[in-house]
Amino acid sequence: MLILAREESEPVPLSAGELAAIAVSKSAAARGEFATDEDMRLIWAAHGL
Repeated sequence: MLILAREESEPVPLSAGELAAIAVSKSAAARGEFATDEDMRLIWAAHGL
């Protein structure tokens, strides 16, 4: 974790799958598709939070 906080550290390369997931998320955001408050409540509850 401390390596990530260093200013001189190199960017971490992303896998093709990670880049694809980011593209999907950006597309959804551009369309205004966001999780509702209820969606978020269910996600938090599913993880005991």
